[in-house]
Amino acid sequence: MIHIINKYNRQYYSDVLRNMFQLRHKIFVEQKGWNQLAQEDGLEIDQFDTDETIYFLKLDENSNILGGMRLVPTVVDTQLGTIFKDWCDFKPAPVGKNTYEWSRYFIADKKYRSPAGYPVHYELFFSILEFAVYRGIRNLTGFLEAVTLPRLNALPWDIEYLGNMVTYGGVGDEPKGRGAAVMVGVNERMLRITKRMKGIKKPYLALPIGDMGPARQIACTPEVCFRYLTFLEEHPEHANMLAAMSSMIIDSPKDRRAAIIEVFDGIAQDEAMAGFDASFAKVVAPTSYSLSVQ
Repeated sequence: MIHIINKYNRQYYSDVLRNMFQLRHKIFVEQKGWNQLAQEDGLEIDQFDTDETIYFLKLDENSNILGGMRLVPTVVDTQLGTIFKDWCDFKPAPVGKNTYEWSRYFIADKKYRSPAGYPVHYELFFSILEFAVYRGIRNLTGFLEAVTLPRLNALPWDIEYLGNMVTYGGVGDEPKGRGAAVMVGVNERMLRITKRMKGIKKPYLALPIGDMGPARQIACTPEVCFRYLTFLEEHPEHANMLAAMSSMIIDSPKDRRAAIIEVFDGIAQDEAMAGFDASFAKVVAPTSYSLSVQ
């Protein structure tokens, strides 16, 4: 499932994020040879990994990372606005609250880079599109590798090239790469058509409360996922309580679940936690390892 991690819920993902930075170092420095990113601590963290950065990670049932991306709001420094600015020779990369930049796209295992592993790619793409549509983001920008561009061009997406194809690297021991700066227009119709095209029907977004239990990943609809994210952003003081209550509902015996939901409803009313009342909690349907919110 895809976990969306931002500054409001990253407290639940501290170990996962550290593993991500280690994995990025292994992939981008050790495997791809981007030596300028090398760090003595083995963590690939750059100036664009800030509190404003949003991470999208595909995790398995043991919290192993299969792939990931990041989004950076363009109201702060971005790659295309600073170090890759000259690669936008057609037009400058747009800046504004409705435009985000995506970068550091990676697939952890080579077996997921073949056609058989493309669901990892598409779930990452769809999670970012779902997030963009929900948040009113209209444009996604980024510098994409040449090997990735055909996959995007095969999708019914509105893609605009911000610059020519460029060759980079080749300095010192670094290999050469090739890619282009692009902008993707986002709207609900594009998301709906793309999901239908790829046969995506089941929920693939995780309930964003992190390391509540690695073996109990929670798949949920975008609506529920973003309700949790929005609540965490608006009520950070209640984040631990929300995670604890969700964990209690998952772990509780069936005959005790109604009582816990009633307590949850009372707290929701007392604290004005709009959207998290008993009617919401009753759609929670635990299984032995996961929770599906339909």
